[in-house]
Amino acid sequence: MNFRSLEIVVGKKVVDADLTPQDGGLVFEGGITLNIYNRYTVFDRNQVAVRKILVGAIVTKVEEEKDHIFIIFGEEIKMEIDLTDDAYSSPEAMQLRVPGKSIVIWN
Repeated sequence: MNFRSLEIVVGKKVVDADLTPQDGGLVFEGGITLNIYNRYTVFDRNQVAVRKILVGAIVTKVEEEKDHIFIIFGEEIKMEIDLTDDAYSSPEAMQLRVPGKSIVIWN
């Protein structure tokens, strides 16, 4: 897994977000982009799925489990990205682009 690569977004503010199902993406300050091609869900603190606008939210934590990655924004919002085999809808699960660094791909 490339989990450690995602640590670069901790403390970063979301400046743009596209929550299109299985083709979403987040743009963070500093030009960092995360494209998400797998199934994902955004929850509020009551675990209710929401299509809430993430612009302005700051990443406070990134967690990894065997089949999921969680991106946590403060105490209010959590994004869960499904990394199971049946969640794939593209040749890759996610793509992280950080200016000046190599592109990181999750397959």
